Amino acid sequence: MAKAWIRDRWLKSKAVVDGVETVPTAAMRRQVAANPDTADVPDAFKTADYGRGMRWQVCWRADGRQHRESFAARGTAEARAAELDDDIRSGRYVDPKGGDRTLDEVFPLWLADHTGVRPATIDNYTRHYNGMVRPRFGSTRIGDIDEQAVKAWVADLDSGAIRTRRGEPYTKGAITTGVRKILGSMLRYAVRRRWLPADPTAGVRLPRAPRQRVDAFTMDEVARIADAAGALRTPTGRPCGRPVDRLLVLFLASTGMRPGEMAALDVRDVDLARGVVNVDKTMTKAEAGHYRYVQGDTKTPKGRRRLPIPAFLEPGLEALTAGHDGGEPLFTSARGERIIYAQWAKRVFRPAMDAAGIDPDGRTLTLYSLRHTFASVAIAAGADVKTLQELMGHEDATVTLNTYAAAFADRRAEVADAVSDAFGGALGQTPTNGHF
Repeated sequence: MAKAWIRDRWLKSKAVVDGVETVPTAAMRRQVAANPDTADVPDAFKTADYGRGMRWQVCWRADGRQHRESFAARGTAEARAAELDDDIRSGRYVDPKGGDRTLDEVFPLWLADHTGVRPATIDNYTRHYNGMVRPRFGSTRIGDIDEQAVKAWVADLDSGAIRTRRGEPYTKGAITTGVRKILGSMLRYAVRRRWLPADPTAGVRLPRAPRQRVDAFTMDEVARIADAAGALRTPTGRPCGRPVDRLLVLFLASTGMRPGEMAALDVRDVDLARGVVNVDKTMTKAEAGHYRYVQGDTKTPKGRRRLPIPAFLEPGLEALTAGHDGGEPLFTSARGERIIYAQWAKRVFRPAMDAAGIDPDGRTLTLYSLRHTFASVAIAAGADVKTLQELMGHEDATVTLNTYAAAFADRRAEVADAVSDAFGGALGQTPTNGHF
């Protein structure tokens, strides 16, 4: 990247005078500096801007464009050129006019930078920006958004001074999303584009969100819901439950698959010979704000995972896949179309829960709770964090630990007893008064 240089806006570097190419003399430059109106300078040396505006201009190239700044004194221009040259070479350069963009101007550029992101995620970002971020910072120059302004905004969100369009206070989780994933991400994008020197949200402490509750069903409840789903009846008493509905409840609870991943499965994804299901896609909204779904990439970091099929599911899956082409959807609606899990949850799963007489007992139970059920059973059976992370398709083990911390904590006494038994057996002694 080229370094900065200085240009004299009033005098040409060379000119032809009396048929000879020559350069301005030192005396000419001193006279121009003293008073351009009275300086004895041949017209050939004068530029079109002679005597107008600031004389010295610092020029430099960065981010594929040429930039300019003008100064009255040469010394000031030289200092600025040295500063720019150092910043450009060291990677600290920031566009002097980059901070002039408003956040509303940055938002569509930032959003367009999210290539490969699901439409539903873009929809979520847009809603959070319009509802939470834009009212406070939308028309603000990004260079004017400082740490204090962000802290004041967070305080208003946390106190309830700023509320949702429904008049409800924002949750701690929503505040974290607005600050870190929306505003902070936009400002970090501006830093990468060299519009800002740093992200002013980096030092802002956020209100601590309560640990996410992870409510699961018991094995007995899963069995009751599955049986009820297969035997559902309409309000008029007509049977509407199907064997596939029963299988679907058991499938989600015993594989830990996300509902969207389940709905995206094709017949070819089930490998009964190897006893695995290949998960490499999910159902996602085709367009933000619309309810048309298409197959898209799953959340699994590697894009694909293989889940073991519990033996008790094999007969049902074999019957479901027999005689079908590999590209057909595995789970279908009563009309034979690919299942839309949100509709299935409303029309089958929730009525089955009611028919099974499930008592929430303070729990928040949803279709997603079947996934939590699998995780709880796996932890109780001794699954380590890394194995569970891979089975659940989490980005890293930290997500697994944070989500299921309580379930892992419940095994501490069990671990302590096992350690005590191991040492006692190895030493041939029983601990007495704290000593072996």
